[in-house]
Amino acid sequence: MSGNVSSFKSVRKWGWLAISLTLLSQLVLSACGDSTATTAAPASTTAAAVATTAAPASTTAAAGTATTAAAAIATTAAVASGPVTTISWWCWNCGPSVPGVTDQNAPSRAVVEFNKTHPNIKVDMKFFQYTDYVSALKLAMASGTGPDVINLQAGSLVKEYGEFTEDLAPYATKTWGANWKDRYYPLGFQATQLAGSNKVTSLPFFVSAAGQLWYNKSIFDKNGLTPPKTLDEWVKVSQALQAKGITPFVQGAKDTWVDYDTYIAIANNIAPGKIWDAEAGKIAWTDPDLIKAMDIWGQLFKNGIMQKGALGVAQYPDASDLFTQGKAGMIMMGMWQDSIMTKTSMADAQKKYGFTDTFEMLPVPFPDVTNSGKVNKLYGNADVLLAVNKDGKNKAAAWEFLSWAGGTDMQKLVAASLSIPAIKGIEIPSDDIITDAQKANMKQQLVDIQNVTYKREFL
Repeated sequence: MSGNVSSFKSVRKWGWLAISLTLLSQLVLSACGDSTATTAAPASTTAAAVATTAAPASTTAAAGTATTAAAAIATTAAVASGPVTTISWWCWNCGPSVPGVTDQNAPSRAVVEFNKTHPNIKVDMKFFQYTDYVSALKLAMASGTGPDVINLQAGSLVKEYGEFTEDLAPYATKTWGANWKDRYYPLGFQATQLAGSNKVTSLPFFVSAAGQLWYNKSIFDKNGLTPPKTLDEWVKVSQALQAKGITPFVQGAKDTWVDYDTYIAIANNIAPGKIWDAEAGKIAWTDPDLIKAMDIWGQLFKNGIMQKGALGVAQYPDASDLFTQGKAGMIMMGMWQDSIMTKTSMADAQKKYGFTDTFEMLPVPFPDVTNSGKVNKLYGNADVLLAVNKDGKNKAAAWEFLSWAGGTDMQKLVAASLSIPAIKGIEIPSDDIITDAQKANMKQQLVDIQNVTYKREFL
C-alpha cells in the first residue's frame, strides 16, 4: 500500500497462510503473556464474499462490451466542449496531496490540477481508510451505486471487482496507439488481469516495491548504531534501542497485508521464488522452506524485534505515525514510503504531530534472516490502479481523468512527491529531498524498480 497501503489476499490462495500467520503470532504472544494476542483476526476474509454478493451485476451482456466502449470513446470530444460533467472517485490512496495540506479528506493534487485544467469535468473525490474502502465498495458495487472511477489494488481487489470494470484497452489504444503498454513499467500490470481474459481492468497510477526495512538514521546515528543486515544484528540493534527507551521496530500486525509482506521477505530469503511456486500450485504451502519461514516469523515475537501489542496495532495510521514521529527506530514498508524523505512531507508531519526534529529516514534491504549472504530482492506491483466502472454513466469523462492521470503532467507530480511514476522516462526531482544519502537512494530505486521480477499481490 499502498500510502499505502496494501491489500488483503484471496482466501482461496492465502487462507492457510493467513490463518497460520495469525494463529502463530497469537500463540507466541500468549506464551509471552501478551494480552493483545486475541485482538487480531485474519483480514484476508474481508473481500471474500464480494464475488457472490455482487454476482447479479455480472449479467451485463458480454457482446455489448465493444459497442459500449466505442460509444463512450466517441463521446470524449463532446465531454470536452459540453456542460460540466461531475464524476465520482473513491480512493484510499488519492495520490500526492496539495503541499501544506494534511487533511486526507481534502482534494488531492490530482483532483485540484485536473479540475483546474478541465473546466467541463469535475472530479468529486471521496477518501476512505483502506478497510472502510473495501467495505464501502463491496456494498456499492453490489447495489449498482459504485463510483465512476475506482481505486483497485493488484491481486485480490482486481479479482473481486475486475468484472465490474470497463475494458480500457480500446480507450488506451485510441489515446496512445497500439503499443501503449510500452509507456509503462512492466511491473505495473502484474496481477491485474482476470484468469483466461485479455481485458485491461485498470491502469497503474503509480508503482512501488516492497521488501524494504525503513530505519530512522537520525536515531541510529545518535546511538552509534548501523542498520541490521542479518537476523542476529536485528536482534542486537533492537536490544540496544530498547535499552535507550526507544521502540526498536514497530509493525501494525493487526493488518494482514504487512504481515504478508514480512513473511514474503523471510521466505524469499530462505528460498528465492519458492513462495510464488506455492501460489501457483507447483508446491505445497507446507514445503519445509515455507514452514521454516513461518518459524522465523514467529521468532520475531519472542526475540525482542516485534513490539509488544503488535497484533492490536494497525500499520496505518498507528505504526506509521509512531515511526514518522521518531518514536520507533524501524518499520516494514516499501517504496510508497519515499515521500517521507522530502522537506515538504517532513514539515507537514512536524505541523501535524507537533515535533521539531528533522529525521533522516532511509530504506535498506530486508535483513538476511538465514545468514546466507543473500541480498533480499524486492517484489512489487502497481501501488494504486485506476479503473472505470463499466456501469457508470460518465465513462467518457472518467477515461479523460484516467488518461490524464497516466499522462506526463500528472506523472511528474507523482514523481515530485517521491512516489515512483507508472510510466517510463519521468525523473525524480531531488530539490525537495532532505539529504544527499536520500537523493542517492532515490536514484537507485529508479534502477531497482526496472529489475523487479517478483510480484507482491497474488490473484
